Amino acid sequence: MIYGMYLSAQGADANSVRLDVLSNNMANANTTSFKRDVPIFRMNPPFDEQQGGLSAPLPGDLENHTGGISLETIRTDFEPGSFITTDGDLDLAIQGQGFFQVGSSQDSFLTRNGSLSIDPDGLLVTADQGLPVLSVDEKEIEIPNGTTRIEFSTDGVLTPFDANGQSLGSIAQVAVVMPSSLDELVKNGNGLYSTEGRISGVNDSVSIKQGTLEASGTNSIEEMMELVTTSRMFESNINMIKLQDDSLGRLLQSMPRR
Repeated sequence: MIYGMYLSAQGADANSVRLDVLSNNMANANTTSFKRDVPIFRMNPPFDEQQGGLSAPLPGDLENHTGGISLETIRTDFEPGSFITTDGDLDLAIQGQGFFQVGSSQDSFLTRNGSLSIDPDGLLVTADQGLPVLSVDEKEIEIPNGTTRIEFSTDGVLTPFDANGQSLGSIAQVAVVMPSSLDELVKNGNGLYSTEGRISGVNDSVSIKQGTLEASGTNSIEEMMELVTTSRMFESNINMIKLQDDSLGRLLQSMPRR
């Protein structure tokens, strides 16, 4: 079999994965606090070298060829996105590294999406999934009856106000946490992450900004350019496979038959 056909097939497979990742990033260009994924590939050594080499030199320049590329991993870029001003009382953004903790103390998730709402039971929850937002002591936050306005301090302390503008007292502090390593986070969809590792509170350099949401980490223009380039690379690899297959077919047909 033609060696280059295997290399072209690996290139097509790698670019197919890259197309899937880029397409997902593009589809979430307007998703609040979305974090783009980045595929990481590795270059493989030649198969014969990997298996211990041959006793005789390889013909031609095959010794200078690689063993193709394959997917190493897909990493998430957690670089904070830009801010979108909404002026909503229940729209929060984290300035710096950190995540809101939502769910329950036994089954919690991390998210950068600070679009919140109040459910019929008076609990502060995520607007999209309805998951309770946890406080620093890992408890659900219940909003008092008669609350018409809510203020959040930069460190997440929640203070409700009644219709007369009177403060009902600070009732909780929203938890902002960090995992021991960002590499431990697993995407669960809808902007939620889980981890089996330890999580802890953030330092004082991280703050909460009310009336603001974090935009998607996807740059539509850059992502589209990469998508076009990758599509062309995929097409080139497919064409190379066809070309080499046709060349092999013509070679076999030209051989004398007995």
